Amino acid sequence: MSNVIRNSTVNPNPIVAQKMLAAVDMGTNSFHMIVVKVHPNGRFCKVDSYKEYVRLGSGTLSSSGIIGAEEEHRALEAMKRFRTLAESHKSDMRIVATSAVREAKNRVKFVRRVSEVAGADVEVLSGKEEARLIYLGILQSLPVFNKAVLTVDIGGGSTEFVLGLCGEVIHATSLKLGHIRLTESFLRNKDGKLQESHIEQLRRHIRSTFADSNLVEKVREIGFEMAIGTSGTIESIQKVIHQGHAVELGDGYEGDGYESMPVFYQAFRGCEFTSVELSVIVTKLCQSKNKEECLKLFGFAENRLDSIVAGAILLQEIFEIFGIDRMTVSSYALREGVIADTLEKSFNEYVCAPNIRWSSVTSLARRFNNKKKMKSDMHSVQLAKELLEGLQRCKKDGQDCFSLAGLSINENDIELMESAILLHGIGMHINHKGYHKHSYYLIKNNAHLHGYSTVEIEIIALLARYHRKKFPSHKHDSFAKLPHEAQKKVKALSAIIRIAVALERSNFSAVQQVDVMYDNGAYTIVVTPSLMDPLTGVQRDVSLEVWAAQSEFKYFEEVFGRKILIAVAGNLKP
Repeated sequence: MSNVIRNSTVNPNPIVAQKMLAAVDMGTNSFHMIVVKVHPNGRFCKVDSYKEYVRLGSGTLSSSGIIGAEEEHRALEAMKRFRTLAESHKSDMRIVATSAVREAKNRVKFVRRVSEVAGADVEVLSGKEEARLIYLGILQSLPVFNKAVLTVDIGGGSTEFVLGLCGEVIHATSLKLGHIRLTESFLRNKDGKLQESHIEQLRRHIRSTFADSNLVEKVREIGFEMAIGTSGTIESIQKVIHQGHAVELGDGYEGDGYESMPVFYQAFRGCEFTSVELSVIVTKLCQSKNKEECLKLFGFAENRLDSIVAGAILLQEIFEIFGIDRMTVSSYALREGVIADTLEKSFNEYVCAPNIRWSSVTSLARRFNNKKKMKSDMHSVQLAKELLEGLQRCKKDGQDCFSLAGLSINENDIELMESAILLHGIGMHINHKGYHKHSYYLIKNNAHLHGYSTVEIEIIALLARYHRKKFPSHKHDSFAKLPHEAQKKVKALSAIIRIAVALERSNFSAVQQVDVMYDNGAYTIVVTPSLMDPLTGVQRDVSLEVWAAQSEFKYFEEVFGRKILIAVAGNLKP
């Protein structure tokens, strides 16, 4: 227990340059781009994502096999914006295209034009390669490396299936069963009304397509322990199920305290749904009179309304064909797989294997936090690491100024700090009042953090608890039970976290970066504001962040035994 936060020589420069990468998925229905920050140890975290509904699969492609002028125009305009966004992040960009492009008769000409506009090559993936990358992406999100899994990714033009185990693709298949393709072929009516005869034709076509493939036999031969679904259709269905449209999730659930709260239950359960719940959704969808009623009933994104019925029916047939009772949903898929594959190809020392610890933290954080909150917390992580680096770098007459001379912060400690920052706000889903205590409870009492020891989880939970309000105290049994060295580190890291979170008070990265100076026995945090407008060079107002950080100085000075000041870059008078 005493070596959980290990003692070692302080790394004088633990934070090295971090690479930015962007991955673009040119899908049949929409184009997606993610931008990630790659850490020195190979982990990556999403810092932004973008989506454009291009609908390559609609119009002339479905009838003539050619990407029409309107679809091409939408695609080129989207890629122009993606290129601008990637350049704003100073990120390299890798572009892949899937079903619609690989089947288009004019794909060579189309790909050439897209590449010219995007300033990067476009890779047209085969169905099997697409499936492999989806599985690779899933491994970066869920702790399923050692499980035999069947992955299902329903796209606009095709559905990709993978049987995988220990990072190896045992069998991969792509079937021409996509929600847009099926909608265009079977459910496209001028009046928007669904007819039972069309639905039955759709079901027969799905079953016939499976019968003509060897996938069912392969799945029966190899077997799987769990089914995992990805991408828009499945994520949309999961969302409406856990908004209570299928069953009342709290009914029949018994427990005391936190466990009896529906929000707690749904958030931890929210990455999966059952065949029964799916059947309820499909029945309600098929009974809907029109798109307006469907939108009112479920709240699906309007751009998905045209094809959600076909996608839901397809998923229901998949459940029945393979005997799936429960499906886990991964928020990572093709784009994240492209990032992982890129890292493996670009860096000799990179091993494209999942970091179960980090994946489980980010997965848990995403269950409670929306995109904006995740981005904000990732920025707090960056600021905390910059503060720590600045403290470790400060010297006076060649001697370290770090007041706790015996304190050795290593990479493992930094990882625990990062995890705590990503999870510090999850308690808000129970109650904003005292949410830091709720966060502590949720972190400590769950089965979703993998690869951490009991004491490491305790430390993460304590760091989250102590990011605000009361300071670490021996009056708290959980803190008092830690080894002495671990207590010292929790105190130091808590002091850093409190300031880093305060410097992100407005939740839109007003503070671009921080540095630390040391003079006359005092630390000065130098804050560099981000640019409100890169063209004019106008900086954001950081007065709120400066005020919030100053309110946390008392505890920092108590821990480090040094006075601390703050200044905005360009005006070093605190």
